[in-house]
Amino acid sequence: MPNVMADLSSLTPEQLDEALNRPALQPPDNITPNFDSPPNKNCITQVVIPLCLALTVTAFLIRVYTRVLCIKKIGLPDALMVVAFGCYLSYIYFAYRLQDDPGSFVHMWDVRRKDMPDAFYTLFLNAIFYIGVVFTIKAAILLDWIQIFIPLGTRSRFFWLCYSVLGVNTIFYIIILFVNIFACVPVEHNWNQLYTGGSCAVNKQAVHVVSAVLNLCSDIVILLLPQRIVWNLKVSTMTRTGVSVIFTIGVMCIITAGMRLGTEIQYTKSDDLLYNATPVMLWALGEMTCMFLVFGLPSMAMITSESCVGSWLVSSLHSLRGRLPQWSSSAGTGSGAKWWPKSSTSMNESKTSSSHTYYRKINFNNGGVLVTTIGSSRGQAPPSSESMERLKDDPLQHVITPEPGMIIRTTQFVAREDYGSHERGLVECDGYNRQHPWAKDRV
Repeated sequence: MPNVMADLSSLTPEQLDEALNRPALQPPDNITPNFDSPPNKNCITQVVIPLCLALTVTAFLIRVYTRVLCIKKIGLPDALMVVAFGCYLSYIYFAYRLQDDPGSFVHMWDVRRKDMPDAFYTLFLNAIFYIGVVFTIKAAILLDWIQIFIPLGTRSRFFWLCYSVLGVNTIFYIIILFVNIFACVPVEHNWNQLYTGGSCAVNKQAVHVVSAVLNLCSDIVILLLPQRIVWNLKVSTMTRTGVSVIFTIGVMCIITAGMRLGTEIQYTKSDDLLYNATPVMLWALGEMTCMFLVFGLPSMAMITSESCVGSWLVSSLHSLRGRLPQWSSSAGTGSGAKWWPKSSTSMNESKTSSSHTYYRKINFNNGGVLVTTIGSSRGQAPPSSESMERLKDDPLQHVITPEPGMIIRTTQFVAREDYGSHERGLVECDGYNRQHPWAKDRV
């Protein structure tokens, strides 16, 4: 950042007050500074910032929902995502702060010298939070791809490539973060050019350009890493469409990083730093948003699948219906009605004229055991009790007083387990596996 402020240490108090109320940059000819209501383009940031925030929050919530409610497992990539999201919200806050005072795309000749340190402080913090976001979200993406594409315990070439890129990124962003913070001594001199006695030993303009170039190269490498594995997978057309969408978002991320590099170069060449800082901020915001979409949107496939939403909703409805009592009356005695759920036997008897046996499905909430009465469409007779048939033949059987130890009724049950797509969906959501550890090899 060039020192646009003059050395004011030798001025008298009256001269100092006059100098501080002058424009921060000499205006062009025929331009009158407007300190009270400087011309701005806040309409651009008022659209871009909420849009990016909405997309990022959506991707974040999709990922959280999948990990907490579907997979029920939180890993290191998710923790890094939370850190990145916190830095992202901080970036949004300071972007709005810059929009409010002095405004977006405001020229420095419309701002007093004494007000410039506050604006530069906001830009300084945004640069720090930008590094925090891209560092953590890129690490989360790489670690997540290692978990997705590499079996546990395998050390393939892709494994080492991902960890190599992760290591290089870690070293690079730590160095850039350190240089950005301690480029000037004291640190306050980074944003306050009015500070007496401060100095900057590092050319921050060169640091900004180099970091933008290396950041763009990092985006390209991360996007290209999984392409060979992804496009060689034998998956459905819908899955390939989803992969194409993620790839498109990755390309958009590279485009925004390239645009940020261009605006960064323009920023370092211009004396009007405040005006040229806004496009750098907005392109950086777009790049970070695309990174969150790349990380969060793949979880949408699991949310929209039957195993995580459909089965959970259906099982919840069945569980709720099973817990609600049904109103039935006692027909044999003529006594008042009682709260009692209908039995499957009475339901079957009421539907004897139907060609299909009554089908009953019992679900426990969020993945449970399926107990099914196999219909006659499979060529099997409905379950029956031999003792019940004999009781029907002998209408006086129910009035005989049984002797001690006499067996008056026997019931035989035949249990059968079927494993289909629904059970496999429960395995994906980690519900069925936890409740049926013995059935892992059968699904």
